[in-house]
Amino acid sequence: MKVYSIIIFFYLFITFSFAQEQNYTHYHKEINKAEELFFVQQKTDSALYYYDKVFKTYDFIFLKDLINAAQIAVYTKKPYKKYIEKGFEQGLKISHLQNYPLFNDYYKKNKDSKTLQKVYKEARKNYLKKIDFEYLDLIYKLAIKDQLNKHKSKNQSKYRDQVYNITERIKDSVIKRGFPGDRVIGISDSTIFKEIGKPHLDLYDQRKKYKKLSYMVSGEKYLNAKHPIVIFIHNPCSYFLYKDMFIEEIKKGNMHPREVAILHDNIYGYYGNIPSCKGMKKNAAYFVHPFISYSKKMDKVVAEKMREELFIVPMIVDAKKKLYEKEHGFKLFSGFWGCR
Repeated sequence: MKVYSIIIFFYLFITFSFAQEQNYTHYHKEINKAEELFFVQQKTDSALYYYDKVFKTYDFIFLKDLINAAQIAVYTKKPYKKYIEKGFEQGLKISHLQNYPLFNDYYKKNKDSKTLQKVYKEARKNYLKKIDFEYLDLIYKLAIKDQLNKHKSKNQSKYRDQVYNITERIKDSVIKRGFPGDRVIGISDSTIFKEIGKPHLDLYDQRKKYKKLSYMVSGEKYLNAKHPIVIFIHNPCSYFLYKDMFIEEIKKGNMHPREVAILHDNIYGYYGNIPSCKGMKKNAAYFVHPFISYSKKMDKVVAEKMREELFIVPMIVDAKKKLYEKEHGFKLFSGFWGCR
């Protein structure tokens, strides 16, 4: 009886521990520690310790975290190839590396390497197996419908009703399948369906019959699932309508906290025509939107508290990261509009 009780105890302990580890609020807190340790405190070994700890613990990793860890390692002359190779498991392509100045030497030396190609192809197979292609196809179709509605609607009120209907449609899918973020539908990729023998379902093939949508691109440079965020951006009150759902999806690793934050801050992008959203607090912001001018009345103390509650680094960390981009050739922000 005692042996049986011990077995049950260890089973419950392991199950509970795994559940705790896979709560992505802890993931983001650990990544935040790593960023603060390096960019603010200049403690490279401690920062990479936290990155490695997270990468070993979680089964899904946001690609930007691997890319940032790799850049830190390259810059400080630490082992970095492991981060790049792990990035292949999360959708990174060898061609993506040429977009990062700190990887220039590595890319030039290895882009045609048979050894690297072999590692990439094996990781790519595993990555493709994890993608919900049926869901991705739905998102493409809804994104195209949203853009067509935007062109056809003669007034903003009608368009907002239309985009609300689309976000409600996605909400229904989120309940069944999770938020359509990187973990579920993969990062933006113009030829992802071609790789599984269905090129006609790739975004460019689906929207090419609409000449007015020629501007609509996959957005591979963002290294995230772009189109779901664009749709929710178009619904000005999406943050306030779906915040509870977003928080749950953050915990599951299906959505990034800073994507939720930009949905909030984007409301100030409507300038003098700021929509009235239930639950909106005046002059409150996360300060993650790169294209709007925040009011000087906005309280930075409140902003820091909001960021902490949504598992986002303090603003000083973002400021230091931007400095590293300017002075040392880093490229540290990804996601739609660089929100991550």
